[in-house]
Amino acid sequence: MFAKEMGLMLYVDDVTAEKAFWAAAGFQIQNEAKMMGYETFDMKSHAEATTTITVYANDFIRQVSPEVIDMKPSILFESDDIHGLQKKIATLTDTCSPVTEEPFPNFNFASPSGIYFAVKES
Repeated sequence: MFAKEMGLMLYVDDVTAEKAFWAAAGFQIQNEAKMMGYETFDMKSHAEATTTITVYANDFIRQVSPEVIDMKPSILFESDDIHGLQKKIATLTDTCSPVTEEPFPNFNFASPSGIYFAVKES
């Protein structure tokens, strides 16, 4: 059986820039380490979140799992203050959309590596 906790892996160009971005966005940064000379870290959207996102450098993944390097996840976050979160993220990146109401309140943004994320109202 699968455990109730789940992890996602995110492959990026610049681990340091991603860590700074996600920390500024309010994520909890955990387990910073080096693997084979490459930085990595775990992050959670909230201290009590059950999903952990582990961030790896693209160059590291090319060495250990080249078959998955081009696979990019589509991650959807939820927020109970979507307008406040959108304003915060908009100060961190130029790629933050306004909140739209259709098909439900949502917005999207890209992190420093150009990976897009979506947020919907919870």
